[in-house]
Amino acid sequence: MQKPERTDFDREAAGQTPGPAAPAPAAAIAHSPPSSGFSRPLGFNTILKSSSTGILTAAAFGCGSAPARPVTGRAEETTPGVPVEGYVRLAFNESPFGPPPGVQAAVEEMLGRPYALEYPDPGFLPGINRYPDFLNVELTDLAARRHGFSTRAVIVCCGISELIYMCSQAFLGTGKHLLMPEAGFQLPAHYAGRKGNPVRTAPLDRSHGIDLDALLDRTDGDTGLIYLANPNSPTGALLPREQLKSFAQAAERKSPETVVLIDEAYMDYVLESPLPEALSLVRNHRVVVGRTLSKAFGLAGLRAGYAVGNEELVLELNGFLSGYLGGDPGWRMFEGNVNRLGAAAMVAALSDEGLAYLETVRTRNAAQRNRLAEGLRGLGYDSLPSHASFVLARTDSDGENLRGFLCSRKILVQDGGSFHPRYRDWVRISVGSREDLDTLFEALQVYDPSVSYPAGFPVFYHGI
Repeated sequence: MQKPERTDFDREAAGQTPGPAAPAPAAAIAHSPPSSGFSRPLGFNTILKSSSTGILTAAAFGCGSAPARPVTGRAEETTPGVPVEGYVRLAFNESPFGPPPGVQAAVEEMLGRPYALEYPDPGFLPGINRYPDFLNVELTDLAARRHGFSTRAVIVCCGISELIYMCSQAFLGTGKHLLMPEAGFQLPAHYAGRKGNPVRTAPLDRSHGIDLDALLDRTDGDTGLIYLANPNSPTGALLPREQLKSFAQAAERKSPETVVLIDEAYMDYVLESPLPEALSLVRNHRVVVGRTLSKAFGLAGLRAGYAVGNEELVLELNGFLSGYLGGDPGWRMFEGNVNRLGAAAMVAALSDEGLAYLETVRTRNAAQRNRLAEGLRGLGYDSLPSHASFVLARTDSDGENLRGFLCSRKILVQDGGSFHPRYRDWVRISVGSREDLDTLFEALQVYDPSVSYPAGFPVFYHGI
């Protein structure tokens, strides 16, 4: 691969003094990163916030540098946001295919309901000025019917993130620890750490899959919660259902009070039939299975999901829902956690039409995932087989540096080192639209690993 001429942007990113102004060669002009209007580096842990508008700039994410002119507002070391406008977002595994066709109409219908002060007739439908359905009756019924469970075995939540929080609150008591694979979604470890519970990890196996034997070896009477994702992120590896069943049974024999949380956020992308879902395990074991509508259903912006578990565990989890105010779980004082717009979208997504659309998304995702892997291979980047909406690709340099380079060209990816040092030379890249992937391939053609680049978007978002 022919390397482009180094530009002043490249030298500045590497901490070198730019040379004197001179006409840039054609190759450098063609391949230089997009002009940002920034002139000095800014750390990725700093956010620039306008005191009047709250607008975030690309400089706040280390993608480029800070503005040369003064900025109104203040710089804070705080949790930053994510750049949106003008960026190709291949870091968060958001669906490029959009939600099911009935979702937009359902949300618009909810927004269009009159803000009546009194109920004019029995057919009155409350709008967004009314609190949501406290018990999520319709949503719970749809999710239960989808998987063939009683509604008492289902709990609706604001994505799997809320479920992980609830499980950490419910099952990580004093002296209990969290057990999880060493490379995976980091939110469970974050919540455990905030509570003061220790976190134990088990290494992945040689094929980059979750090593259930290693997890079982580390399970004991002090293991409050075991977390694993299937398919796993960042590797995309898939565990067969029979292996999960054997693991759940063995873990229960070893530690009868331990709860196993299986995150199936990416299960809707799996092509195998029948799906290796763990739902059949929840009837007789202390297993909770989380499902989200943020991924294949395309509702990431509405934070929608649910969990299935045995009725005893679901009853316990109910007490930790956001909006739960106390009282007997059979007659709860509850403000509701999923908002009306999210609930309307979920109802449409879980309808027969929405589930049929999911099959289309599964096929389209597989086609784009194959195109992504093949395009990367053609550029010298091998990737692991994936059952999800991303691929993990090995780079010829430090993954964080490649992430910084791509961020400088307004393309967001995840570096593998944010999941575990074992993957520091890897990057995880989400499936995107055809245009997104074309932009990625074009940028990778001119990447020079000998040039150092700023880190890119904030470390807070690593491990998603």
